[in-house]
Amino acid sequence: MKVSVKDLAEFVHRRGDLHPRHGSATLAREGIERQKAWQQGRNDGYCREFPVSAQFGDLEVSGRIDGWEPAERLVEEIKTTRAIDDELHAQADVHWAQLRLYGGLLALGDHVPRAGPCANQSGDMDGDEAEESSATLRLCLIYLHPQVPAESAEAPEKVLEETWRSDDLIAYFETTCARYAAWLATTRCRLEERDRQLREMPFPYAEFRPDQRRLARHLFRGFRDGVHWLVEAPTGSGKTMASVFPALKAMGAGELDRLVFATSRGTGQVAAEDAIADAVAAIEASTASTGKNAVAAITITAKERICFSPDTPCDAELCEYARGYYERMPAARRELLESGHVRRQQVEEVARRHRVCPFELSLDVAAWADVVIGDYNYLFDPIVRLKRLQNDVFARVGAVVDEAHQLGERVRDMLSARLSRATLKAALGEANLPGAVGKLFRSVERALAAVARSAGKEESADDEREVVHPAALCRALERLAAKMPETNVRLDQFAAAAEAYWQALRFHRATEWAKPDAFHYLAFGTGRHFAVELACTLPGEHIQTTLAGFQASVRLSGTLSPSSVFQRIHGFDDDAPFLRSEGSGDHLAAFAVPDLSTYYGDRRRTLSPLAKLIERIRCAVPGNCLVAFPSFEYLQAVAEILGSPDNANVRCQKPAMTLIERTDFIAWLCDISEHNGRVGLVAMGGLFAESVDFDSRVLRGVVVVGPGVPPRSLRRDLIAQDSSMDGRDGDEIAYRQPAMTRVVQAVGRIARGDQRGVAVLVDPRFGRAAYRAFLPDWWRLHTVSSAQAPIAVERFWQSSHQSSVPASPLNGPTISAVTQPP
Repeated sequence: MKVSVKDLAEFVHRRGDLHPRHGSATLAREGIERQKAWQQGRNDGYCREFPVSAQFGDLEVSGRIDGWEPAERLVEEIKTTRAIDDELHAQADVHWAQLRLYGGLLALGDHVPRAGPCANQSGDMDGDEAEESSATLRLCLIYLHPQVPAESAEAPEKVLEETWRSDDLIAYFETTCARYAAWLATTRCRLEERDRQLREMPFPYAEFRPDQRRLARHLFRGFRDGVHWLVEAPTGSGKTMASVFPALKAMGAGELDRLVFATSRGTGQVAAEDAIADAVAAIEASTASTGKNAVAAITITAKERICFSPDTPCDAELCEYARGYYERMPAARRELLESGHVRRQQVEEVARRHRVCPFELSLDVAAWADVVIGDYNYLFDPIVRLKRLQNDVFARVGAVVDEAHQLGERVRDMLSARLSRATLKAALGEANLPGAVGKLFRSVERALAAVARSAGKEESADDEREVVHPAALCRALERLAAKMPETNVRLDQFAAAAEAYWQALRFHRATEWAKPDAFHYLAFGTGRHFAVELACTLPGEHIQTTLAGFQASVRLSGTLSPSSVFQRIHGFDDDAPFLRSEGSGDHLAAFAVPDLSTYYGDRRRTLSPLAKLIERIRCAVPGNCLVAFPSFEYLQAVAEILGSPDNANVRCQKPAMTLIERTDFIAWLCDISEHNGRVGLVAMGGLFAESVDFDSRVLRGVVVVGPGVPPRSLRRDLIAQDSSMDGRDGDEIAYRQPAMTRVVQAVGRIARGDQRGVAVLVDPRFGRAAYRAFLPDWWRLHTVSSAQAPIAVERFWQSSHQSSVPASPLNGPTISAVTQPP
């Protein structure tokens, strides 16, 4: 087991507050330059970045000492900071620990004599004094301001010094290692028990769903062999468990150390949590259980949702959950890791009891958990991604990316950044804003205004436009990033300035990772509302590089046809590993209705025939129906013809619904006691047409009104342009893929598992090959007229001779006798 001196010091010796106020952060470049300036002029024996290492049992500790001067027995640890004197103590515990550990490593490596006369002793020193002197080290902790002072100015630096005997430093090193090794020993015991339980864990349900066993078998081998799969499996086919179960089995077989399950929406997190809960229940109900489950799983909830003090800055002086965090966190972390499967409610309960920040606690638990469930951004966002998900204990990490059809668009958003003139002006108008801060913001605002003038958008033309690389703006942002920390202004006291600073800082960071052939500068808005966006068009390289850092990965969705399109979006070759779990065409009847056009110019003419078709489909389906529209305006126009809101059988999604309203809508549409003939009108791509799980025993039909192709825009035209650089059809990725993905997702709300359902796709484009290519192969799409469609739907239900079928095996936790890896 390898560990760095820095990590060892932080784990064992870190104390104090969360986010201590120790001045604004310094850039790595500033630290390197300042350290070099400090070390100039040293004698020839002075060593910079001196490597040291030692073994403690199975623990290998290593690091590099900033400065080591053997003749003076001087060890230096150099920190670059803008903190003032009374703030330096916030990090001093860890910094002194690093320095003492380096001294111990020097002594263990025989760089320092433990006894005997000093080779360079003076004639004035007796033998005992020389021996004592030779067995000591001078430890210097040096704090430097990043700005090198002028010769006439007082050096903004602080040098603290201790003298230690080498034997005491060795004892300090060994004690520190012993505490860390004890934690590792406890962790290893838990992991051994975890692996034993997972080896014997049965499949959580009475039986596999159709094709689920084959899928799980392939994914087990993928986790074992380091394969990066793209997997298409029908919605409701049990694909979540088909990925979680083999990952857990791979852990039990010693092929995997941890699973990270990344989701795009909260509903995806719930599905993953339920799968883990069912796996835990399977262990508890089998002979594998010893009364205590050893599988530690945690869900990371977004900070803004789980924070106990959302209106309070992350400041230990203001928030009791940040104050003294590191004194109380270890006990809270241990409790959660021993709790097995941990959801948000339990994180909050433990955090309140121990008085620690729940968000930071979940991150500290995640570093040692077996399964981590969280949003995409913890894997793919360059700024907030969690590096702690991979470490020496959990080195072989498998990743499951759920709802992978959304991955490209989400990562485009993560890699893009926007800078708004209105945000900067709000900061400049803030009361009592320090002049030094205002000067920096004013420089950026002037540069942004210059971009507006060059784009011809200062007073008019609110359409989106591409602009050339704004060099002056980028220079202003670079100055802001470099100079803002020097102001020592606490921006948490200025809300508008803090928002403007982080927006500007993210834009500046985006300019560092942006590549010319995959990013464009876009200008939009006018006057005060002018903004520039650095927009990503090709996220594939970033996605592929990120996933390559994992042992293996699975990108999973029910909407990944044609696979070559999604492989390209994700940065993989067309022939990269792809696995399709076939659905049963017997459970879904799909009909294309090409004689009703939903093109924008035809909508008014076809409103009445469309409403009539929806009403006839409602009567033909022995259950309730969902109707998905490309816009709320279109939805409302049809709703008026259907008699909403007076018609008790029709309900409409609103543009902004509260959680209570959303829950009530789902309950109304899935009311099993009185469920026939209800119609829910929803927006395509929204909450109710994607990700949410309806009761398929009640929701039996879906009508999709048009493919919902995004309107033409400069942004999507640039995606098409960049995607077609290899001679491919760029519109396929920029326009048809997002449209047809929403269609397939909407249909995925029905015919889940063994349930039956019917889908009616209304628009002539559904008859074209370019659009049909995105439909799953197992769909049996039949073309009918709007007059024939209700008859065809009625015949499908008559041919089934049933209005309901037995519940899916995934609805119950019955345990089977399957105990071997798939």
